[in-house]
Amino acid sequence: MNRIRILIADDDSIFCKLTGNLLRDEGYIVHSASDIDEAQEVLDKYSFDIVMQDMCFPALQDGFTMLEELHERYPELPVLMISGAGHIPDAVNAIKYGATDFIEKPLAKEHLIIRLERLKDSILMRRNLRGLQLSSIGMIGSSEPMQQVFDAIIKAARFDNPVLICGETGVGKELAAAAIHRLSDFNTKNMVTINCASIPRELFEAELFGYEKGAFTGAISSHKGYFEYAQGSSIFLDEIAELPMEVQAKLLRVISEQEIQTLGGNPHKVSTRIISASNKNLISMIDNGSFRDDLYYRISTITIDIPPLRKHRDDIILLADYFVNSFCTRHNIAPKIITPSAAAWLYEQDYPGNVRELKNWVERAVVFSQSETLTVVDFTTEYPELDDIPTTYRETVRQFERNYLEKILLIHDGSITRAANYLQMDKSNLSKKINSLGIEIQSK
Repeated sequence: MNRIRILIADDDSIFCKLTGNLLRDEGYIVHSASDIDEAQEVLDKYSFDIVMQDMCFPALQDGFTMLEELHERYPELPVLMISGAGHIPDAVNAIKYGATDFIEKPLAKEHLIIRLERLKDSILMRRNLRGLQLSSIGMIGSSEPMQQVFDAIIKAARFDNPVLICGETGVGKELAAAAIHRLSDFNTKNMVTINCASIPRELFEAELFGYEKGAFTGAISSHKGYFEYAQGSSIFLDEIAELPMEVQAKLLRVISEQEIQTLGGNPHKVSTRIISASNKNLISMIDNGSFRDDLYYRISTITIDIPPLRKHRDDIILLADYFVNSFCTRHNIAPKIITPSAAAWLYEQDYPGNVRELKNWVERAVVFSQSETLTVVDFTTEYPELDDIPTTYRETVRQFERNYLEKILLIHDGSITRAANYLQMDKSNLSKKINSLGIEIQSK
């Protein structure tokens, strides 16, 4: 987590290679770029903590042009300017244009390391602050892949361009969207979230854009669409791959013209930040004609790929501990600790459902655990005690329901109303189920 990422932007390939090897030996992660275009491309694609930039590039009279652009686009990114010996005026100008420090060639190893170490503390402090901001909404991770995701979220939040978040089911795409919204200038209102897979095909247009009274049979009054509710805020289109082609065309107009047209009404302007997410390969959908290529290029101005949990296993225990503590705090349960053997078991699992699956496992283990520690048994069975498993399927289901509801009622201090809300069940149906299972309600 504490390794510093450095980009060396210099047209001298030998200098880049030698300096890169030197810094890698010191524990830094190093990339290089031989010209301005390559440097900008790499910076847009990856996140760096420090840029070491040559004062002179073949395409420019001096390095100040690139320095100015870097400072404008990434105001917090430290830039260490490099130049030939005896260029003191360049050093002064570099600081004026936004450079953090200046060093002359040929580089003395000890001088370079001292300068980089000076920057390291402030870089790590910013990382910790960023981590606190994101962990407050459930974005947890210290691995390198997740640090890249967090950096991308911070970058995306600074602009109002459309964002496309890609990743498998359960990786945390909605959390990433919420983080972008919360850290952006659109956060004065709540983000409007739409699951595109849950809207019937014939209702898409009316739900997204609204309709006027009399627009169609049954339209007895006007109805605001999601985009109007998201005016001045962010709108999150989850599972955007499910949009029908005719609605894709209308969404394209919203993005390109910044206006919507309600059914039966006139076009009017909207100011909305569009964040989309998909667990499908949209490029493949373009190839087979089920997704518009022009819409794809509009919604993917900024793209964030969230890796599956199996690609950042180092975060599994960190996430599991977070879910345990969060669940215990939320339900006023005494804190529980994951045993080392259980942690090792969790680390080895595949998690096809990703972070969401891990969260479900952890919360289920907390509900059924009979002690202050969570063991492998708590994660591998749905029952408090393995010896009590009934022999018939019907009895197995009945005992599971009974054990589960007893725990839920205990967590909610015997309140059927709160338990029903938690389970998203009708209160009367829950009462009938409790009676049929012979559960005696007890308070903590």
